[in-house]
Amino acid sequence: MSGPWASIVVPVYNTARWLPEALASVDRQSCRDRLEVVVIDDGSTDDSGRIAREYAERAPGVRYVRQENAGLGAARNHGVRLASGRYLGFLDSDDVYPPEGLHDLLRLAAAHGAPIAVGDMRGLPPRPDPPWRRELITGQRVIGSVAEAPDLVGNPSACNKVFRRDFVVDAGAAFTEGTAFEDVLFTLPLLLRSPRTVLTPGLAYLYRTRGDGSSIMDARSQPVQIFQHLALLERLAADVAAADAGIRYAVHRWIAYMQLHYAWRAASALGDEQLAEFTGRMSALFKDIPVEIVAEFVSNAGAGVRAAAIYEQDVGALRRPRFSGPLRVRAGHVYAGHPHFDRYRELLRVHDLAATIARIRADGVVEGDVALPGVVAPPGEVRHDILLEVGDGLVRRPVLVCAVDGGRLRWRCEIPLEAVEQGRHRLRLVVRDDGREQAIPARTRGARPVPVGGGRSAWLRPSGPEPELVIAGTRLDAALQRSRWAARAAGRRARASARTGRAAIARALRRLAPAVAGRAVQPATRSTRRR
Repeated sequence: MSGPWASIVVPVYNTARWLPEALASVDRQSCRDRLEVVVIDDGSTDDSGRIAREYAERAPGVRYVRQENAGLGAARNHGVRLASGRYLGFLDSDDVYPPEGLHDLLRLAAAHGAPIAVGDMRGLPPRPDPPWRRELITGQRVIGSVAEAPDLVGNPSACNKVFRRDFVVDAGAAFTEGTAFEDVLFTLPLLLRSPRTVLTPGLAYLYRTRGDGSSIMDARSQPVQIFQHLALLERLAADVAAADAGIRYAVHRWIAYMQLHYAWRAASALGDEQLAEFTGRMSALFKDIPVEIVAEFVSNAGAGVRAAAIYEQDVGALRRPRFSGPLRVRAGHVYAGHPHFDRYRELLRVHDLAATIARIRADGVVEGDVALPGVVAPPGEVRHDILLEVGDGLVRRPVLVCAVDGGRLRWRCEIPLEAVEQGRHRLRLVVRDDGREQAIPARTRGARPVPVGGGRSAWLRPSGPEPELVIAGTRLDAALQRSRWAARAAGRRARASARTGRAAIARALRRLAPAVAGRAVQPATRSTRRR
Protein backbone atom coordinates (compact mmCIF):
# COMPACT_ATOMS: atom_id res chain seq x y z
CA MET A 1 0.00 0.00 0.00
CA SER A 2 1.47 3.34 -1.06
CA GLY A 3 1.37 6.22 1.37
CA PRO A 4 0.37 6.14 5.04
CA TRP A 5 -2.52 3.98 6.19
CA ALA A 6 -3.83 6.89 8.26
CA SER A 7 -3.00 10.49 9.11
CA ILE A 8 -3.51 11.53 12.72
CA VAL A 9 -4.13 15.25 13.10
CA VAL A 10 -2.96 16.66 16.45
CA PRO A 11 -3.85 20.33 17.03
CA VAL A 12 -1.75 21.85 19.83
CA TYR A 13 -2.29 24.95 21.91
CA ASN A 14 -0.60 25.44 25.30
CA THR A 15 -0.80 21.81 26.37
CA ALA A 16 2.86 21.19 27.25
CA ARG A 17 1.76 19.41 30.43
CA TRP A 18 -0.08 16.65 28.52
CA LEU A 19 1.38 16.68 24.99
CA PRO A 20 4.16 14.11 25.58
CA GLU A 21 1.62 11.58 26.86
CA ALA A 22 -0.67 12.23 23.86
CA LEU A 23 2.14 11.68 21.34
CA ALA A 24 3.39 8.61 23.20
CA SER A 25 -0.07 7.07 22.90
CA VAL A 26 0.25 7.27 19.10
CA ASP A 27 3.66 5.62 19.24
CA ARG A 28 2.21 2.71 21.27
CA GLN A 29 -0.10 1.65 18.43
CA SER A 30 1.16 -1.49 16.70
CA CYS A 31 0.48 0.18 13.33
CA ARG A 32 2.73 3.15 14.15
CA ASP A 33 5.02 2.56 11.18
CA ARG A 34 2.00 3.01 8.87
CA LEU A 35 0.85 6.27 10.42
CA GLU A 36 1.47 9.89 9.51
CA VAL A 37 1.26 12.32 12.44
CA VAL A 38 0.38 15.90 11.50
CA VAL A 39 1.03 18.26 14.42
CA ILE A 40 -0.45 21.74 14.03
CA ASP A 41 0.92 24.18 16.62
CA ASP A 42 -1.80 26.80 16.87
CA GLY A 43 0.47 29.58 18.12
CA SER A 44 1.30 28.06 21.51
CA THR A 45 2.98 30.37 24.01
CA ASP A 46 4.18 27.67 26.41
CA ASP A 47 6.66 24.82 25.85
CA SER A 48 4.31 22.91 23.51
CA GLY A 49 6.06 24.05 20.34
CA ARG A 50 9.47 22.80 21.51
CA ILE A 51 8.02 19.42 22.56
CA ALA A 52 6.30 19.02 19.18
CA ARG A 53 9.39 20.03 17.18
CA GLU A 54 11.61 17.59 19.07
CA TYR A 55 9.08 14.84 18.51
CA ALA A 56 9.05 15.60 14.77
CA GLU A 57 12.86 15.41 14.66
CA ARG A 58 13.15 12.00 16.31
CA ALA A 59 9.94 10.16 15.31
CA PRO A 60 9.18 8.81 11.82
CA GLY A 61 6.34 10.12 9.68
CA VAL A 62 5.74 13.38 11.57
CA ARG A 63 4.89 16.75 10.04
CA TYR A 64 5.13 19.76 12.33
CA VAL A 65 3.59 23.06 11.26
CA ARG A 66 3.20 26.23 13.30
CA GLN A 67 0.48 28.75 12.51
CA GLU A 68 -0.84 31.95 14.03
CA ASN A 69 -3.45 31.23 16.65
CA ALA A 70 -6.74 30.60 14.82
CA GLY A 71 -8.58 28.13 17.04
CA LEU A 72 -9.13 24.40 17.18
CA GLY A 73 -11.34 24.17 14.09
CA ALA A 74 -8.84 26.02 11.90
CA ALA A 75 -5.94 23.92 13.18
CA ARG A 76 -7.77 20.68 12.41
CA ASN A 77 -8.74 21.90 8.91
CA HIS A 78 -5.08 22.80 8.26
CA GLY A 79 -4.06 19.32 9.33
CA VAL A 80 -6.65 17.68 7.04
CA ARG A 81 -5.32 19.67 4.07
CA LEU A 82 -1.78 18.43 4.78
CA ALA A 83 -2.78 14.81 5.39
CA SER A 84 -1.91 12.09 2.88
CA GLY A 85 -3.18 8.93 4.61
CA ARG A 86 -6.09 6.77 3.44
CA TYR A 87 -7.89 7.41 6.74
CA LEU A 88 -8.07 10.39 9.09
CA GLY A 89 -7.96 10.33 12.86
CA PHE A 90 -8.07 13.24 15.32
CA LEU A 91 -6.22 13.39 18.64
CA ASP A 92 -6.50 16.42 20.90
CA SER A 93 -3.17 17.20 22.51
CA ASP A 94 -4.36 16.67 26.09
CA ASP A 95 -6.01 13.30 25.35
CA VAL A 96 -4.69 9.80 24.62
CA TYR A 97 -5.38 6.74 22.54
CA PRO A 98 -5.59 3.57 24.66
CA PRO A 99 -3.32 0.70 23.56
CA GLU A 100 -4.50 -0.52 20.16
CA GLY A 101 -7.57 1.74 20.30
CA LEU A 102 -6.68 3.56 17.08
CA HIS A 103 -5.37 0.42 15.38
CA ASP A 104 -8.60 -1.49 16.03
CA LEU A 105 -10.71 1.30 14.51
CA LEU A 106 -8.57 1.36 11.38
CA ARG A 107 -8.65 -2.41 11.10
CA LEU A 108 -12.45 -2.53 11.35
CA ALA A 109 -12.96 0.29 8.83
CA ALA A 110 -10.71 -1.47 6.33
CA ALA A 111 -12.21 -4.93 6.93
CA HIS A 112 -15.77 -3.73 6.33
CA GLY A 113 -15.04 -1.19 3.60
CA ALA A 114 -16.64 1.47 5.78
CA PRO A 115 -16.06 5.21 5.43
CA ILE A 116 -16.39 5.60 9.23
CA ALA A 117 -15.61 3.46 12.27
CA VAL A 118 -16.76 4.48 15.76
CA GLY A 119 -15.44 3.22 19.09
CA ASP A 120 -16.07 3.95 22.73
CA MET A 121 -14.58 6.97 24.48
CA ARG A 122 -14.12 7.48 28.20
CA GLY A 123 -13.20 10.39 30.41
CA LEU A 124 -10.02 10.97 32.42
CA PRO A 125 -11.15 10.81 35.20
CA PRO A 126 -14.22 8.64 34.40
CA ARG A 127 -17.54 10.39 33.87
CA PRO A 128 -21.17 9.17 33.79
CA ASP A 129 -22.24 7.13 30.78
CA PRO A 130 -23.83 9.27 28.04
CA PRO A 131 -26.95 7.99 26.24
CA TRP A 132 -25.10 7.37 22.96
CA ARG A 133 -22.99 4.63 24.56
CA ARG A 134 -25.94 2.22 24.48
CA GLU A 135 -25.52 2.08 20.69
CA LEU A 136 -22.04 0.57 21.21
CA ILE A 137 -22.47 -1.79 24.14
CA THR A 138 -24.79 -4.07 22.16
CA GLY A 139 -21.71 -5.38 20.35
CA GLN A 140 -19.86 -4.84 17.09
CA ARG A 141 -22.11 -4.19 14.10
CA VAL A 142 -22.30 -2.39 10.78
CA ILE A 143 -25.16 0.06 10.15
CA GLY A 144 -26.32 1.53 6.87
CA SER A 145 -27.89 4.63 8.42
CA VAL A 146 -27.94 6.44 11.74
CA ALA A 147 -31.66 5.66 11.75
CA GLU A 148 -30.53 2.19 12.91
CA ALA A 149 -28.64 3.75 15.85
CA PRO A 150 -30.33 7.10 16.55
CA ASP A 151 -28.51 7.81 19.81
CA LEU A 152 -25.22 7.86 17.88
CA VAL A 153 -26.07 11.42 16.80
CA GLY A 154 -25.43 12.39 20.42
CA ASN A 155 -21.71 11.70 19.93
CA PRO A 156 -20.49 14.40 17.50
CA SER A 157 -16.85 14.16 18.59
CA ALA A 158 -14.43 13.39 15.77
CA CYS A 159 -11.90 11.85 18.14
CA ASN A 160 -13.33 8.38 18.80
CA LYS A 161 -13.74 7.80 15.07
CA VAL A 162 -11.70 7.28 11.93
CA PHE A 163 -12.84 8.61 8.56
CA ARG A 164 -11.81 7.59 5.08
CA ARG A 165 -10.11 10.69 3.72
CA ASP A 166 -11.62 10.58 0.21
CA PHE A 167 -15.10 10.37 1.81
CA VAL A 168 -14.36 13.52 3.82
CA VAL A 169 -13.00 15.39 0.80
CA ASP A 170 -15.90 14.38 -1.49
CA ALA A 171 -18.41 15.54 1.14
CA GLY A 172 -16.64 18.89 1.52
CA ALA A 173 -16.68 18.39 5.30
CA ALA A 174 -14.83 20.91 7.45
CA PHE A 175 -14.65 21.89 11.08
CA THR A 176 -16.28 25.20 11.91
CA GLU A 177 -13.75 27.93 12.63
CA GLY A 178 -13.85 30.71 15.17
CA THR A 179 -16.45 28.95 17.28
CA ALA A 180 -16.77 26.28 19.94
CA PHE A 181 -18.36 22.89 19.13
CA GLU A 182 -16.27 22.72 15.98
CA ASP A 183 -16.87 18.94 15.60
CA VAL A 184 -20.65 19.10 15.15
CA LEU A 185 -20.90 20.20 11.50
CA PHE A 186 -17.94 18.01 10.54
CA THR A 187 -18.86 14.73 12.19
CA LEU A 188 -22.65 14.63 12.05
CA PRO A 189 -23.12 15.37 8.32
CA LEU A 190 -20.58 12.62 7.59
CA LEU A 191 -22.40 10.16 9.88
CA LEU A 192 -25.71 11.07 8.25
CA ARG A 193 -24.45 10.39 4.72
CA SER A 194 -22.27 7.35 5.44
CA PRO A 195 -23.58 4.20 3.67
CA ARG A 196 -21.64 1.92 6.05
CA THR A 197 -20.51 2.72 9.58
CA VAL A 198 -18.82 0.23 11.89
CA LEU A 199 -19.71 0.44 15.59
CA THR A 200 -17.57 -1.30 18.18
CA PRO A 201 -17.74 -1.37 21.99
CA GLY A 202 -13.94 -1.39 22.11
CA LEU A 203 -12.33 1.57 23.88
CA ALA A 204 -10.90 3.86 21.21
CA TYR A 205 -10.24 7.16 22.98
CA LEU A 206 -9.62 8.71 26.40
CA TYR A 207 -10.48 12.40 26.79
CA ARG A 208 -9.24 14.54 29.62
CA THR A 209 -11.40 16.65 31.91
CA ARG A 210 -8.94 19.26 33.10
CA GLY A 211 -10.98 20.77 35.90
CA ASP A 212 -8.96 24.01 35.90
CA GLY A 213 -11.19 26.05 33.60
CA SER A 214 -8.67 26.03 30.73
CA SER A 215 -10.71 23.81 28.40
CA ILE A 216 -12.96 25.46 25.83
CA MET A 217 -15.76 23.17 27.06
CA ASP A 218 -15.61 24.80 30.49
CA ALA A 219 -17.30 27.93 29.07
CA ARG A 220 -20.52 26.32 27.81
CA SER A 221 -22.66 28.53 30.05
CA GLN A 222 -21.25 31.75 28.61
CA PRO A 223 -23.71 33.70 26.40
CA VAL A 224 -21.47 33.51 23.33
CA GLN A 225 -21.23 29.72 23.58
CA ILE A 226 -24.97 29.38 24.14
CA PHE A 227 -25.69 31.22 20.90
CA GLN A 228 -22.91 29.43 19.00
CA HIS A 229 -24.41 26.08 19.93
CA LEU A 230 -27.87 27.24 18.90
CA ALA A 231 -26.57 28.42 15.50
CA LEU A 232 -24.94 25.05 14.84
CA LEU A 233 -28.15 23.18 15.58
CA GLU A 234 -30.15 25.56 13.39
CA ARG A 235 -27.84 24.69 10.49
CA LEU A 236 -28.05 20.98 11.27
CA ALA A 237 -31.86 21.06 11.41
CA ALA A 238 -31.96 22.84 8.04
CA ASP A 239 -29.63 20.23 6.53
CA VAL A 240 -31.92 17.34 7.49
CA ALA A 241 -35.24 19.03 6.68
CA ALA A 242 -35.55 16.97 3.49
CA ALA A 243 -33.95 13.76 4.85
CA ASP A 244 -35.89 10.57 5.45
CA ALA A 245 -37.98 10.22 8.59
CA GLY A 246 -35.50 7.99 10.44
CA ILE A 247 -32.66 10.47 10.08
CA ARG A 248 -34.88 13.43 11.03
CA TYR A 249 -36.02 11.53 14.12
CA ALA A 250 -32.42 10.85 15.19
CA VAL A 251 -31.37 14.47 14.73
CA HIS A 252 -34.49 15.89 16.36
CA ARG A 253 -33.93 13.72 19.44
CA TRP A 254 -30.41 15.07 19.84
CA ILE A 255 -31.51 18.67 19.31
CA ALA A 256 -34.19 18.25 21.98
CA TYR A 257 -31.79 16.61 24.42
CA MET A 258 -29.09 19.25 24.01
CA GLN A 259 -31.25 22.35 23.81
CA LEU A 260 -33.25 21.54 26.92
CA HIS A 261 -29.91 21.66 28.75
CA TYR A 262 -28.96 24.91 27.02
CA ALA A 263 -32.36 26.44 27.80
CA TRP A 264 -31.61 25.81 31.48
CA ARG A 265 -28.20 27.49 31.07
CA ALA A 266 -29.69 30.39 29.12
CA ALA A 267 -32.29 31.08 31.80
CA SER A 268 -29.59 32.05 34.27
CA ALA A 269 -26.85 33.33 31.95
CA LEU A 270 -28.66 35.63 29.50
CA GLY A 271 -30.05 39.12 29.98
CA ASP A 272 -33.66 39.90 29.10
CA GLU A 273 -33.02 40.94 25.48
CA GLN A 274 -30.69 38.01 24.87
CA LEU A 275 -33.15 35.58 26.39
CA ALA A 276 -35.97 36.93 24.23
CA GLU A 277 -33.84 36.35 21.12
CA PHE A 278 -32.83 32.89 22.34
CA THR A 279 -36.45 31.93 23.09
CA GLY A 280 -37.67 33.09 19.67
CA ARG A 281 -34.99 31.12 17.83
CA MET A 282 -35.55 28.06 20.01
CA SER A 283 -39.28 28.21 19.28
CA ALA A 284 -38.58 28.24 15.55
CA LEU A 285 -36.13 25.35 15.95
CA PHE A 286 -38.65 23.25 17.90
CA LYS A 287 -41.64 23.85 15.61
CA ASP A 288 -40.87 20.69 13.59
CA ILE A 289 -39.98 18.55 16.63
CA PRO A 290 -42.94 16.59 18.02
CA VAL A 291 -43.74 17.11 21.70
CA GLU A 292 -43.40 13.36 22.27
CA ILE A 293 -39.70 13.50 21.32
CA VAL A 294 -39.01 16.39 23.68
CA ALA A 295 -40.93 14.68 26.50
CA GLU A 296 -38.41 11.81 26.49
CA PHE A 297 -35.80 14.18 27.96
CA VAL A 298 -37.96 16.01 30.51
CA SER A 299 -37.13 14.90 34.04
CA ASN A 300 -39.75 16.77 36.08
CA ALA A 301 -42.81 18.96 35.70
CA GLY A 302 -40.82 22.17 36.15
CA ALA A 303 -38.56 21.23 33.24
CA GLY A 304 -41.69 20.35 31.26
CA VAL A 305 -43.12 23.82 31.86
CA ARG A 306 -39.85 25.25 30.50
CA ALA A 307 -40.10 22.99 27.43
CA ALA A 308 -43.67 24.16 26.83
CA ALA A 309 -42.40 27.74 27.16
CA ILE A 310 -40.04 27.08 24.25
CA TYR A 311 -42.94 26.08 22.00
CA GLU A 312 -45.06 28.99 23.25
CA GLN A 313 -42.15 31.48 22.98
CA ASP A 314 -42.87 32.47 26.58
CA VAL A 315 -39.73 34.21 27.84
CA GLY A 316 -40.95 34.55 31.42
CA ALA A 317 -41.79 30.86 31.80
CA LEU A 318 -38.47 29.86 30.24
CA ARG A 319 -36.65 32.04 32.76
CA ARG A 320 -38.70 30.82 35.72
CA PRO A 321 -40.75 27.71 34.94
CA ARG A 322 -43.57 27.53 37.48
CA PHE A 323 -47.09 26.13 37.64
CA SER A 324 -49.79 27.01 40.11
CA GLY A 325 -53.04 25.57 38.79
CA PRO A 326 -54.66 22.34 39.97
CA LEU A 327 -52.86 19.09 39.26
CA ARG A 328 -54.33 16.92 36.53
CA VAL A 329 -54.81 13.15 36.36
CA ARG A 330 -54.77 11.08 33.18
CA ALA A 331 -54.32 7.33 32.70
CA GLY A 332 -52.90 6.75 36.17
CA HIS A 333 -50.37 9.61 36.01
CA VAL A 334 -50.28 13.05 37.61
CA TYR A 335 -49.52 16.15 35.55
CA ALA A 336 -48.90 19.83 36.19
CA GLY A 337 -51.69 22.13 35.13
CA HIS A 338 -51.19 24.31 32.04
CA PRO A 339 -53.43 26.59 29.90
CA HIS A 340 -52.66 24.35 26.90
CA PHE A 341 -52.68 21.09 28.82
CA ASP A 342 -53.93 18.85 26.01
CA ARG A 343 -51.16 19.95 23.65
CA TYR A 344 -48.29 19.68 26.16
CA ARG A 345 -49.56 16.92 28.44
CA GLU A 346 -46.57 14.60 27.89
CA LEU A 347 -44.19 17.39 28.88
CA LEU A 348 -46.05 18.10 32.12
CA ARG A 349 -45.99 14.71 33.80
CA VAL A 350 -44.90 14.79 37.44
CA HIS A 351 -42.09 12.21 37.64
CA ASP A 352 -41.11 10.40 40.84
CA LEU A 353 -44.14 11.70 42.69
CA ALA A 354 -43.67 11.03 46.41
CA ALA A 355 -44.90 12.39 49.72
CA THR A 356 -43.93 12.29 53.37
CA ILE A 357 -46.46 12.20 56.19
CA ALA A 358 -44.33 13.58 58.97
CA ARG A 359 -46.35 13.77 62.19
CA ILE A 360 -49.70 14.15 63.89
CA ARG A 361 -50.33 16.77 66.56
CA ALA A 362 -52.53 16.58 69.63
CA ASP A 363 -55.13 18.81 67.92
CA GLY A 364 -55.49 16.30 65.07
CA VAL A 365 -53.41 18.22 62.55
CA VAL A 366 -51.33 16.00 60.26
CA GLU A 367 -48.26 17.56 58.63
CA GLY A 368 -46.16 16.48 55.68
CA ASP A 369 -44.79 17.42 52.27
CA VAL A 370 -44.94 16.32 48.64
CA ALA A 371 -42.28 16.64 45.92
CA LEU A 372 -43.53 18.98 43.17
CA PRO A 373 -40.61 20.74 41.42
CA GLY A 374 -41.82 23.94 39.78
CA VAL A 375 -44.98 24.38 41.84
CA VAL A 376 -45.89 27.75 43.32
CA ALA A 377 -48.58 28.10 45.99
CA PRO A 378 -49.10 30.83 48.59
CA PRO A 379 -49.11 29.85 52.27
CA GLY A 380 -52.65 29.33 53.47
CA GLU A 381 -54.00 28.20 50.10
CA VAL A 382 -56.42 25.28 50.32
CA ARG A 383 -55.50 22.69 47.69
CA HIS A 384 -58.75 21.02 46.70
CA ASP A 385 -56.76 18.90 44.22
CA ILE A 386 -54.71 17.21 46.99
CA LEU A 387 -56.68 15.32 49.63
CA LEU A 388 -55.65 13.48 52.77
CA GLU A 389 -57.69 10.31 53.16
CA VAL A 390 -58.09 8.34 56.41
CA GLY A 391 -59.23 4.75 56.00
CA ASP A 392 -61.27 3.81 52.95
CA GLY A 393 -62.85 7.23 52.57
CA LEU A 394 -63.73 7.52 56.24
CA VAL A 395 -62.34 11.07 56.27
CA ARG A 396 -61.20 13.09 53.24
CA ARG A 397 -59.95 16.62 53.63
CA PRO A 398 -58.06 19.03 51.32
CA VAL A 399 -54.61 20.00 52.49
CA LEU A 400 -53.56 23.52 53.43
CA VAL A 401 -50.29 24.93 52.03
CA CYS A 402 -47.70 25.84 54.67
CA ALA A 403 -44.82 26.73 52.34
CA VAL A 404 -43.04 25.75 49.13
CA ASP A 405 -39.34 25.12 49.61
CA GLY A 406 -36.77 23.39 47.38
CA GLY A 407 -39.36 21.87 45.07
CA ARG A 408 -41.40 20.45 47.96
CA LEU A 409 -44.85 21.64 48.97
CA ARG A 410 -45.24 21.51 52.74
CA TRP A 411 -48.83 21.01 53.88
CA ARG A 412 -51.02 20.35 56.87
CA CYS A 413 -54.50 18.92 57.26
CA GLU A 414 -56.81 18.86 60.29
CA ILE A 415 -58.53 15.52 60.90
CA PRO A 416 -61.71 15.37 63.05
CA LEU A 417 -60.39 12.60 65.30
CA GLU A 418 -63.74 12.23 67.03
CA ALA A 419 -64.98 10.70 63.74
CA VAL A 420 -62.16 8.15 63.68
CA GLU A 421 -62.67 4.93 65.63
CA GLN A 422 -60.02 3.04 67.56
CA GLY A 423 -57.74 0.90 65.44
CA ARG A 424 -55.41 1.18 62.49
CA HIS A 425 -56.44 3.30 59.53
CA ARG A 426 -54.63 3.66 56.21
CA LEU A 427 -53.41 7.18 55.38
CA ARG A 428 -53.24 8.28 51.74
CA LEU A 429 -52.62 11.46 49.80
CA VAL A 430 -54.81 11.56 46.71
CA VAL A 431 -54.76 13.86 43.68
CA ARG A 432 -58.30 14.56 42.45
CA ASP A 433 -59.12 15.96 39.01
CA ASP A 434 -62.75 16.09 37.83
CA GLY A 435 -63.59 12.64 39.14
CA ARG A 436 -60.21 11.13 38.27
CA GLU A 437 -58.01 10.21 41.21
CA GLN A 438 -54.46 9.01 41.73
CA ALA A 439 -52.79 8.12 45.02
CA ILE A 440 -49.41 9.68 45.81
CA PRO A 441 -46.87 7.19 47.19
CA ALA A 442 -46.26 8.24 50.80
CA ARG A 443 -44.03 7.17 53.65
CA THR A 444 -43.53 7.93 57.32
CA ARG A 445 -40.84 7.09 59.84
CA GLY A 446 -43.45 6.88 62.57
CA ALA A 447 -43.99 9.40 65.33
CA ARG A 448 -44.25 9.52 69.09
CA PRO A 449 -47.84 8.94 70.36
CA VAL A 450 -49.76 12.06 71.34
CA PRO A 451 -52.86 12.32 73.53
CA VAL A 452 -55.87 13.34 71.48
CA GLY A 453 -58.57 13.57 74.15
CA GLY A 454 -61.08 11.16 75.56
CA GLY A 455 -58.31 9.06 77.05
CA ARG A 456 -57.11 8.14 73.56
CA SER A 457 -53.71 8.48 71.87
CA ALA A 458 -52.74 8.66 68.20
CA TRP A 459 -49.56 8.00 66.26
CA LEU A 460 -48.29 7.33 62.75
CA ARG A 461 -47.08 3.84 61.90
CA PRO A 462 -45.08 2.71 58.83
CA SER A 463 -46.97 -0.13 57.19
CA GLY A 464 -46.10 -1.51 53.76
CA PRO A 465 -46.75 0.82 50.83
CA GLU A 466 -48.95 3.23 52.84
CA PRO A 467 -48.55 4.55 56.41
CA GLU A 468 -51.22 4.09 59.02
CA LEU A 469 -52.86 6.27 61.63
CA VAL A 470 -53.27 4.34 64.86
CA ILE A 471 -55.85 5.36 67.45
CA ALA A 472 -55.40 3.64 70.84
CA GLY A 473 -58.12 3.60 73.42
CA THR A 474 -56.16 2.88 76.62
CA ARG A 475 -53.18 4.36 78.36
CA LEU A 476 -51.55 0.90 78.29
CA ASP A 477 -51.71 0.79 74.47
CA ALA A 478 -50.16 4.22 74.26
CA ALA A 479 -47.47 3.34 76.79
CA LEU A 480 -46.58 0.21 74.87
CA GLN A 481 -46.36 2.17 71.63
CA ARG A 482 -44.22 4.85 73.28
CA SER A 483 -41.81 2.15 74.47
CA ARG A 484 -41.70 0.60 70.98
CA TRP A 485 -41.10 4.02 69.44
CA ALA A 486 -38.32 4.75 71.94
CA ALA A 487 -36.75 1.34 71.26
CA ARG A 488 -36.79 1.94 67.49
CA ALA A 489 -35.29 5.40 67.95
CA ALA A 490 -32.56 3.99 70.20
CA GLY A 491 -31.88 1.26 67.64
CA ARG A 492 -31.49 3.84 64.88
CA ARG A 493 -29.08 5.87 67.03
CA ALA A 494 -27.08 2.73 67.89
CA ARG A 495 -26.80 1.70 64.23
CA ALA A 496 -25.71 5.20 63.23
CA SER A 497 -23.12 5.23 66.02
CA ALA A 498 -21.81 1.83 64.92
CA ARG A 499 -21.46 3.01 61.33
CA THR A 500 -19.56 6.08 62.51
CA GLY A 501 -17.27 3.93 64.65
CA ARG A 502 -16.53 1.50 61.82
CA ALA A 503 -15.71 4.38 59.50
CA ALA A 504 -13.35 5.90 62.09
CA ILE A 505 -11.57 2.55 62.57
CA ALA A 506 -11.21 2.12 58.82
CA ARG A 507 -9.68 5.60 58.46
CA ALA A 508 -7.25 4.87 61.31
CA LEU A 509 -6.19 1.58 59.73
CA ARG A 510 -5.58 3.27 56.39
CA ARG A 511 -3.34 5.84 58.10
CA LEU A 512 -1.42 3.13 59.96
CA ALA A 513 -1.03 0.75 57.03
CA PRO A 514 2.18 2.32 55.55
CA ALA A 515 3.93 2.38 58.93
CA VAL A 516 2.91 -1.20 59.73
CA ALA A 517 4.11 -2.36 56.33
CA GLY A 518 7.47 -0.62 56.87
CA ARG A 519 8.00 -2.28 60.26
CA ALA A 520 7.09 -5.64 58.79
CA VAL A 521 9.79 -5.29 56.14
CA GLN A 522 12.60 -4.10 58.40
CA PRO A 523 13.23 -7.34 60.42
CA ALA A 524 13.46 -9.31 57.19
CA THR A 525 16.02 -6.82 55.89
CA ARG A 526 18.13 -7.08 59.06
CA SER A 527 17.90 -10.86 58.95
CA THR A 528 19.13 -10.88 55.38
CA ARG A 529 22.10 -8.74 56.34
CA ARG A 530 23.03 -11.08 59.22
CA ARG A 531 23.01 -14.01 56.86
